[in-house]
Amino acid sequence: MAAHSHPHADPPDTVGQILSAVCAVHCVTMPLFMTLAPAAASVLGGAHPVLLALVIGVAVWSFVPGYRCHHSKLVAGLAFTGISLLALAAFVFHASLALETGVSLVGASVMMVAHWQNRKLLREAHAH
Repeated sequence: MAAHSHPHADPPDTVGQILSAVCAVHCVTMPLFMTLAPAAASVLGGAHPVLLALVIGVAVWSFVPGYRCHHSKLVAGLAFTGISLLALAAFVFHASLALETGVSLVGASVMMVAHWQNRKLLREAHAH
C-alpha cells in the first residue's frame, strides 16, 4: 500500500453518490408531495438543512483523505461547488420551489461527479 493510501476509498464515495441520488430523487418528488399534501410538505421541505449536514459529513469523510492521496484540485473544486449549490438551494432559494429544486439538482449532480472522480483517482493511485 502506498504512503498516501486511502484504504476505505469506496465506502465514502459510494455513500456520497447514494446520498446525491437520494437528494436528486427528493428534489424531483418534492413538488409532487407539495401539491398532494401541503402539511407533509412543510415537514419534508425543511429537510434540506439536515440533508446538507449529511452531505458535508460524507464529503469530509471522502474528500479530505482522497485529496491527501491524489491532490486533485478538480475534485476539491467540484466538491466545493456542489456543497455551495446545495447550501444556496437550502438557505437562499428556499422561497422559490423552482429555483430550490433546480439548484439542488445541479448541486447533487456535481456531488455525484465529484465522488465518481474521487473514486477513480483513488483507484488509479492504488494501482501504481
